[in-house]
Amino acid sequence: MSIFIQTFSNLLSGANDLFNTVKKFPQRTAAALFILALLCGCNMPKQTVQAPTETAAEVTEIPPEPTETPTPLPKREKIAFLPSDELPAVTENLTGALAEVCTEAYECLTISSEDEIDDDTDFVIFAKEPTALSVLTQRFPGAQFILAAPPRTSHENAWVIQYDEAFLPFLAGLATTSNAYDWRSAGLIPNDSLLWGTHAEEAYLNGAHYFCGNCMPAQAPYVSFPLVIALPADSSPDSWSSQFDEAQKNFIYTAFLSGEAISDTLLQKLISLNVQLLGVTEPPAGAEGNWLASINFDWAETLRQIMLRSDAGEKQGTIAVILSITPGELTESCSEGKTNTLRRAYADLISGILSPYTPEKEYTE
Repeated sequence: MSIFIQTFSNLLSGANDLFNTVKKFPQRTAAALFILALLCGCNMPKQTVQAPTETAAEVTEIPPEPTETPTPLPKREKIAFLPSDELPAVTENLTGALAEVCTEAYECLTISSEDEIDDDTDFVIFAKEPTALSVLTQRFPGAQFILAAPPRTSHENAWVIQYDEAFLPFLAGLATTSNAYDWRSAGLIPNDSLLWGTHAEEAYLNGAHYFCGNCMPAQAPYVSFPLVIALPADSSPDSWSSQFDEAQKNFIYTAFLSGEAISDTLLQKLISLNVQLLGVTEPPAGAEGNWLASINFDWAETLRQIMLRSDAGEKQGTIAVILSITPGELTESCSEGKTNTLRRAYADLISGILSPYTPEKEYTE
């Protein structure tokens, strides 16, 4: 026990001496020792933690967008049209048809003579049959020639559109009469129209009589129908209207209107009288409720049919100008049976079984 006490006492004495010794150090020496201790501590080995290395981001390859290869447009077919002052009706019909046909697929131009036809021309359209068609077909074997004429002779690479200016007024007379109650009908047609021809009134009456013969009504007044109001194409609306007032004394139920006769003045009168109407155009605004049908020839569709058949490999042919019959709102009155009657009559006109002209007359024009 005494040994332990002695040892502890010695330790205390040594510590006290060390403390006293340190106290004797100047402040600068103590600071230097403190810094030295810090530096020694900094040199102690430390466990280093390696920072995770960034891995390269996964690159997703974006497939290239497919580019659409533009489809080359087909070669535009070239159409040359030669009008004729001698046949203004055919010229006007073909001019209107080409305005519809000449789209992105066709390049159309009007020429003044046969000398303007070149080797790049695909279709040549004549308003009047040329005198030397066979020579032209041989000179331009790659072209197709189209003309509106009676089918007299056939030529290689030549198409004939069967057409007669009297066909339309004949069918108009038939349509008006077949839809008229008690035959009481009238036609308002020009007597000098380019499209209707100089025999328009005669053909109109013949079309009506083809259907009903002696068209006498069952009730008074007993007048032979149909009545025809024929005026110059440039007549005023009041002239057409006043002439219809005379016809209306016979109680007209159905009237056919040429394009030249239509006016707001006349339409208002006809609608107020509840007259059923036919015409060559679409029903004018406000007249839809009185419209039986529109009857005309579709020259544009006729040309399209020829070109389609030609592109399919046909080299020549004869085609009748396509008859267009569009029923109006009065479908119960203008029945399918009456429409079929018109189409059968047109087929007979084309075949020559039926003529729009009066048989006993001779025509030298």
